[in-house]
Amino acid sequence: MSAEAAPQGPCAGIRVVEFATMVAGPYAGHMLADLGAEVIKVEPPGGDPMRLGRTGAEAPIPLFLHVNRHKKSIVLDLKSPEGLAIARDLALSADVMLENFKPGVLARLGLDYEVLRKSNKGLIYAAISGFGPDGPYSERPAYDQVIQGLTGFMPFQGRGGQPQPVHNIIVDKIASQAMCGAVTAALLHRERNGGVGQRVDVSLLNAYASLMLPYMLASDTFLEPPQARAPVRDIHRVVTTADGHVIGHLQLNAHFIGMCRAFGRPELIEDPRFKDPVERVNNSEALWSEYAAVGTRFTTAELVANAAREGAALAAVNDLETFLADPQARHNQVVVEHEDPVIGKTRQVNLPARFELSPGDPYGRAPFLGEHTDAILADLGRTPEQIAAIRATGAAA
Repeated sequence: MSAEAAPQGPCAGIRVVEFATMVAGPYAGHMLADLGAEVIKVEPPGGDPMRLGRTGAEAPIPLFLHVNRHKKSIVLDLKSPEGLAIARDLALSADVMLENFKPGVLARLGLDYEVLRKSNKGLIYAAISGFGPDGPYSERPAYDQVIQGLTGFMPFQGRGGQPQPVHNIIVDKIASQAMCGAVTAALLHRERNGGVGQRVDVSLLNAYASLMLPYMLASDTFLEPPQARAPVRDIHRVVTTADGHVIGHLQLNAHFIGMCRAFGRPELIEDPRFKDPVERVNNSEALWSEYAAVGTRFTTAELVANAAREGAALAAVNDLETFLADPQARHNQVVVEHEDPVIGKTRQVNLPARFELSPGDPYGRAPFLGEHTDAILADLGRTPEQIAAIRATGAAA
């Protein structure tokens, strides 16, 4: 198939101009780029701080490579009138402007939605912030750990002991995923409503709360009149095997019966403590303790095979390399390898969705700092002489 005839991602033809650093924001831009959008990353002199996240490192850290692949990079000094004018031209050429500045910063530069919409009525202005554009916390700095502390899940994660965070950059990434979905919805709204754009705000606070609170809030808290909240049971239990660990879940009666047989404990099927789903949740600790009592009689592979034969939901607790070698992970191409002529071979996480007619593209690398500055300026109508003059002033690099 020729390059011209190759399928394009579902966001092909959409231009995204990204004024964003670190993870929240760039990760959303990365997902839109994987889906085929042209994403222009506007970086300050010196670049996105994520590029050199390790002291003394000369090459970008791997996380930067992952959250910025497929993008184009232009360096602009927004403190310079010429650099600011170029930034404005880029915003006016965009379908989507993606930013994660502190609320009010871009407004002071004349790059806020109310100003830009006058000249670009179809603009989707996508702003990610810590707490939202307004409210009592809007001016506060917000990071992953701060949001995790606020939203109520850490005490449960600590299981009654010291509150524990999720040890991953989970808040930024869920906010970026929420923004990616919101942007595509806003683009659909624009298509159906005469090409009119809109501002879209996603806060780290709301995004993480939307992920974690449905599990934490018992359904009876939404009843009128309010009733006592049912206790949240810890149903996440790891069982030690002869050579590792397994984890599983019990939902239907058939799952329970299968799990009992997989562990060689069929007598538990008639145990009144576990007679139905409600009692199994209420007595979850006791049930999994029964399984754990015999777990080391089996290897991990034996237990997983037993569970698969009995139709029970059980899996090995893998480390990263074991997961990457897992046959289903390999079949799904969860991670793919990309050979770049400059930085060499990298492993990239694939898109989570598969499109039959417009596949996304997981193969690519993040741009070098200012790699596309000249090409982007030329696309905005600057002549080679003008580009040279702009570079000479330091407005662009």
